[in-house]
Amino acid sequence: MNKLRILHLNDLHSHLERFPVIERFFAEKSQEKVESLRFDLGDNVDRVHPLTEATEGQINVELMNRLNLTAATIGNNEGLGLTHEMLSHLYDEANFPVLLSNLITDFAQTEPLIMTTSFGLRVGLIGLTAPYSRAYPQAGWELLDPFVVLDKLLPKMDCDFTILLSHLGKNVDEQIAKDYDIDLIIGAHTHHLFEHGAQVNQTLLAAAGRYGEYVGQIDLAFNENNQLVDAQIEAIATNTLPQKRSDIVETNGWELRGHKLLEGTVVTKLAKPLPNLSPDFTASHYLAKLFADYEKTALCLINSGLLVTDELPQSLTLDDLHEFLPHSIRLVRFTFTGEELRQVLLEIIDVSAFLATQKIQGMGFRGKTFGSLIFQGIEPINGDFYLKSAKDDSLEKINDEQKYQILLPDQYLFAWYFPLLKKLGQSEILFPYFLREIVAEYFKNK
Repeated sequence: MNKLRILHLNDLHSHLERFPVIERFFAEKSQEKVESLRFDLGDNVDRVHPLTEATEGQINVELMNRLNLTAATIGNNEGLGLTHEMLSHLYDEANFPVLLSNLITDFAQTEPLIMTTSFGLRVGLIGLTAPYSRAYPQAGWELLDPFVVLDKLLPKMDCDFTILLSHLGKNVDEQIAKDYDIDLIIGAHTHHLFEHGAQVNQTLLAAAGRYGEYVGQIDLAFNENNQLVDAQIEAIATNTLPQKRSDIVETNGWELRGHKLLEGTVVTKLAKPLPNLSPDFTASHYLAKLFADYEKTALCLINSGLLVTDELPQSLTLDDLHEFLPHSIRLVRFTFTGEELRQVLLEIIDVSAFLATQKIQGMGFRGKTFGSLIFQGIEPINGDFYLKSAKDDSLEKINDEQKYQILLPDQYLFAWYFPLLKKLGQSEILFPYFLREIVAEYFKNK
């Protein structure tokens, strides 16, 4: 009986506080007398961590190298959370191949990787990532449909055992398992957890949650004809694994190093500190106007909860901006007719009344609550909307037939809150910068 062990990690999202435990687990399980493969399934990089931000993700790849990975694929936090330039060079120092068949890049392998174990088992590996069709092309990447890719690649794979490294999400993985002859899908993206694996048709499924809370181990047994005869799939909670005192010293050191690197760049000195407290939300209004000026778009609408602290200090460093605007959120320029704009704004006002005190999660939002709506260049009055003149603050009612452009956070486009927003008008996601980077660029240019 021949045995193969697979260790896997997904959606770490730069929770580097769990890395030392994960590293020891990978090392110890790889040293046991069984051949092992080691994979990362993407979203390892998340710029919410100050050292990830300061090194443009290079610290994550440095740590991934320490896991002695067999291969990795990318998630949307690598693909869209980094600028085109950052992602192009993210894996320059990687000691493992990046497998990515549905995004055309100069750093990843699009063809399957076929490797042979010591006992002669030919393992075929494919990597796929979630296809954000509205974002990747605007970020400058050529995106392919993952199902079209599978149709093309699978018939060509000459191997005994096929593994899909998937950052597509649970539902897509299960659909692939129904439609394709793949032996094992190791999943990610939707942060789902299979503590003891799952199976759809003849396909095995594994997934290890999120944030390094779990790590995956798959033990496979093959007969002399390289046929699978047994599979044990487990996701192990990392809080049950041994810890050392040195772990917190190392992880705190990464945090402090990141802050120190970011503190070294002063973005600007404001005339005075700007509070972000109800009812005025002075700092949020300041940012809404800054975004509008930077993007040369008269109208802007954001929510006060995007600024996660109560004040913008007088002296702003990159570290301050990272703390105050930690989101992986960009701006979107929408073009509406006046009638469409009115409908969308009424929907946003209506839904935001519910969202105001809700704890918001996902779609790049790193704050606490949604907060209040902040209008720039537009005034809601008695159920209608008026444009404010930049010269004299005079008001002009929106014209139903005229075209208008307005800036909104991309979270509004991607999340479920505002269905009309997805249906009406035209949208352009403004790459490459996150909100905090727009602030830094604004003052750099100024």
